[in-house]
Amino acid sequence: MDKNLETLLQQADQLRDGLHQMHQQQKQMGFNSVGIQESAKTIQKCLKKVGNNRLAALSNRDKRKVFDEMEDAVERLMEFINE
Repeated sequence: MDKNLETLLQQADQLRDGLHQMHQQQKQMGFNSVGIQESAKTIQKCLKKVGNNRLAALSNRDKRKVFDEMEDAVERLMEFINE
């Protein structure tokens, strides 16, 4: 009887630990999802700024600024994907 109860307590501990780990992974996935969406929106915004007709309207300094912002967004996106 004591052996069965001990085994049951160990299994309950393992289940609790597994649920805790799953919860942490789910939170991380939610965080990554938000980060991916924000990065994608930034990239989309940058592409619209330098798209077809607007390219001539941006000064060289502004173009560099937009491309730097887009590069940062791509790097963040890759970090979220690789986690």
